[in-house]
Amino acid sequence: MARSYPLRALGDFFRIKHGFAFKGEHFVDAGEFVLLTPGNFEARGGLKLKGDKEKYYDGEVPKDFVLRRGDLIVAMTDLTQNAPILGAPAFVTENERFLHNQRLGKVVELNEAALEKRYLYYLFNLRATREQLKATATGATVRHTAPERIYRVTAPVPGIEVQRRIADILSAYDDLIENNTKRIKILEEMARSLYREWFVNFRFPGHEKVKMVNSALGKVPEGWNASTLGTNARILMGQAPKSDSYNETGDGLPFHQGVTNFGAHFPTHRAWCTSSSARTADAGDLLFSVRAPVGRINFAPDRLVVGRGLAAIRHAAGAQAFLWLQLGERVQEDSMGGGTIFKAVTKDDVHKIPWLEPTARIRQEFDALAETLLRQIQLLTAKQEVLARTRDLLLPRLISGDVVVEPNA
Repeated sequence: MARSYPLRALGDFFRIKHGFAFKGEHFVDAGEFVLLTPGNFEARGGLKLKGDKEKYYDGEVPKDFVLRRGDLIVAMTDLTQNAPILGAPAFVTENERFLHNQRLGKVVELNEAALEKRYLYYLFNLRATREQLKATATGATVRHTAPERIYRVTAPVPGIEVQRRIADILSAYDDLIENNTKRIKILEEMARSLYREWFVNFRFPGHEKVKMVNSALGKVPEGWNASTLGTNARILMGQAPKSDSYNETGDGLPFHQGVTNFGAHFPTHRAWCTSSSARTADAGDLLFSVRAPVGRINFAPDRLVVGRGLAAIRHAAGAQAFLWLQLGERVQEDSMGGGTIFKAVTKDDVHKIPWLEPTARIRQEFDALAETLLRQIQLLTAKQEVLARTRDLLLPRLISGDVVVEPNA
């Protein structure tokens, strides 16, 4: 039989500490401290680390704003109108690495005898909590919340032992998701290492018998073609469909305007489009962002509509794993901008990305190996999505008392 837990104001249990206004003149591309921003938060909760695209800080750092493992932080600003990450929580995963930036709130003075920290994390992931924060947020385009608005949010708060049991159940799903994430990272690194061995270091099978010759890209194996992406791939630039064709109810094809719903490798569908004239990507196409942040890459998991912030790219020979790895390497080298950060790139910019096309035999041998790794990544990603959906369905039912749990024995 369902239970009803008492509604309590979150401000009864903790305070929110504002982050520090770190000086922009000390933002750097590498360093000791990572400067966390709202862009480091997953919409479903948790940290989203961006590897070599992180912001670092090399100025003087107040000790009180160096985060510690286990700290619970909350995104208090969202740069998008629908605000998918406003109020998103994350646990800090390492000591002495991450900085508490001004757009983030940190939970302090938590009454842990009355409110389990993990349960609070899941309260922040509850749709009802997020909707309350959105309803009181300021700003039309960039949305902001504040400690006082967080304190006024009400949510079900059962006894501490029931809180712990609920947190245990939901954490079990998160642990499985985290394990899959680690496996995916290993598979991706294997694929990238294989690519660099064959196409950067040129230690591909039979390389000892191949002469190196001059090209526009420097010394390359004889028979390989140094050219551009546009001569080796089909590139479709996205276009904005009519706004009255958008919906969030699943009508039509999935629609992606830019990178808002990008994942590590595959996007999450949150909007759809019914326009019959919209430009579409096929399943397996690379989705490449052409507006800030330029150069982000995902795979289209199925046929979908691409907005003006994306291009859909398919290798002329269908070698999508090879395309993914080389394009990622080219973008990392900043071949489009020569070190300059662009707000957008044109169709010509994308077509002119430098490209090295090996012989068909080498490409086919490589793609067979890389596709195997990519398929494993896709399978693990699909498992993650099932786990996340199950957790997200359980979350409101557990917290509302619709699914009854007993305290741990």
